[in-house]
Amino acid sequence: MPVAVLVIGLLAIATACGAGDGGSANGGGIETTGPAGGAISHPTGANELVLQVITGGGFVPIEYHLTLLPTFSLYGDGTVIVPGPTIMIYPGPALPNLQTTKLSEQAIQEILSAAKEAGLFRNDFDYGSPRVADVPTTTITISAGGQVYRSSIYALGFEDAGNLTLEQQQARAAVKPFQAKLETLAFADQEPTWNPYQFTGLAVFVRQMDPASSPDPTDVQPNRLSWPLGDLATAGGEEVLPGHRRLVISGADLETLRPLLDQATQITIWESGGKEYSLAFRPLLPDESQ
Repeated sequence: MPVAVLVIGLLAIATACGAGDGGSANGGGIETTGPAGGAISHPTGANELVLQVITGGGFVPIEYHLTLLPTFSLYGDGTVIVPGPTIMIYPGPALPNLQTTKLSEQAIQEILSAAKEAGLFRNDFDYGSPRVADVPTTTITISAGGQVYRSSIYALGFEDAGNLTLEQQQARAAVKPFQAKLETLAFADQEPTWNPYQFTGLAVFVRQMDPASSPDPTDVQPNRLSWPLGDLATAGGEEVLPGHRRLVISGADLETLRPLLDQATQITIWESGGKEYSLAFRPLLPDESQ
């Protein structure tokens, strides 16, 4: 099951922004709909986030942040997207193995109720900082009841490192079992059926390779592919990191690229306009348009 690797796949960028006591993170309420009868209202659109968990940061190369994905994303129509099992080979595939399933409204309500009970329906709580360096931060974002809540928790699971108040320890102790239930999808009212996530947009991070460098002949040798969509020298917008530009592929261009993506690995050398490039790929989630 794809959730089996969520623990080792908990690497994504975590940024937290407070929205004030009981306020939404975007400065105002969001329009939501939901079932009556005391249930928690939430967005219902297939591209509207209800709950997302991002765990990442810490001591990793800065380039690694480019393609990191949330470890759990729940959308208004019940769609869940998580990282699936990782193939233990080198070099790995160019694309991550994202898996998706569908939850019932009852399961969504159970998740939101559990999140509220875990103290995650607030924006202003300080979870403290254990005395440990270079470990990830977990950010949990929830859209419910007309509000957006974000909780940012550094070094979740490292509470034994100290430097926490009793209140902070208790708050963390409430979040950990909730996170564990998400990882196993224990809220599902039946055994989930997982399928590959069919993305419709793909972010591509482009880095031109040094013409004077070449692969170490003692290492696994990269394969070479020709980029089919114009000249990479001029593709994309401004640099997102030094030496890295970003472009988004969708529509007919994405369909042209897909067969090559099946052949590509994380170390493939892409050729375009007589130059060589290293490319990294990140599928866009339903709430990400570009």
